Amino acid sequence: MSGTIMGQDSFIPVGTNARSRNDLVDRGFSRQPLRVDVDIARTLEELAHAAWSIPKDKYYDGGDRYRSLNRLRAEIVEGGVKVWSSEESAPYVQLEKYNTTLGGQQREYAPLPPAIADSIGVRKMIAYHLHYLPLSAVGTRYLVNMHTIRFTATPGRPCDTSPPGLHKDGEKYIATHLLARCGAHGGEVIITDNEKHEMDRFTMRESGECYVFDDDRIWHMLTPVAVLEGNQYAYRDTLAFDLLPEGWEPVK
Repeated sequence: MSGTIMGQDSFIPVGTNARSRNDLVDRGFSRQPLRVDVDIARTLEELAHAAWSIPKDKYYDGGDRYRSLNRLRAEIVEGGVKVWSSEESAPYVQLEKYNTTLGGQQREYAPLPPAIADSIGVRKMIAYHLHYLPLSAVGTRYLVNMHTIRFTATPGRPCDTSPPGLHKDGEKYIATHLLARCGAHGGEVIITDNEKHEMDRFTMRESGECYVFDDDRIWHMLTPVAVLEGNQYAYRDTLAFDLLPEGWEPVK
C-alpha cells in the first residue's frame, strides 16, 4: 500500500532551491537532482511497478507505448505548496503546432489508482518542482498533468516519441523523471536552445533522475528506444508532470 493518501488540501513544506530556479532563468532547463526521502523512494518504486499494467497508448502506432494520465491541483503558499487531487477528466489535447502527429486529437488515458497517484510521495515531488519555478509566488495556482509512460522495444521495432525529433510540447513547464530502464539502447535526451543549438545531451539511468524545462525557451527530443543487441525486449518508464500556471495558455 502506498504512502498515506492525503486529505483534500495537503500542505507540503518545501525548502528553497535557488539552483534549479537560477538554471531555469539562465538557460531554460535544469538537471538538479530530485531530493529523495523514503516517501518519494517508495512512490518511484510503486510507479515503476504500475507501469507494467497501464494500458497501451491507442493513439500511437510508431512503436509500443503505454501511458496513464492523472490530474492534480496545487497552490504556492507560505513555506511550501498545497497539492490535492483533481477529478477533472477532460481529454488530453496538444495543439497541432506543437504535436504534428497527434496534435488536435482528444486523447483519453486511464488514470492510475488514487493509492498511487494521490500518495504523499507524488505530492512531495510535485511540490518540490513547483516551489522553485520562476513563475511561482505565494498565491500562484497550478494544474498538474501527471503522465506515466512506458516505451517498449523488441528486435526490429523500436519506440519513438510523437512527434519524433526535436519538438516542443506546448505546456509551460515539464518535469520528467526516470522510473526504470531495462535492456534498452537509445533513449538519450537532447536539449537545444530556440535556435536549435545543442545545449545538453544525456541518458537517464537512475530511478528518480530528472530534468525540468521551460517549453517556451528550449527544444527537446528523445532518441528512439531500441533493444540492446541480443535482447528480445527493452523498456524505459518515465513519470512526467506538466506544470501549468492557472490562466496560462500556450502560444497559438
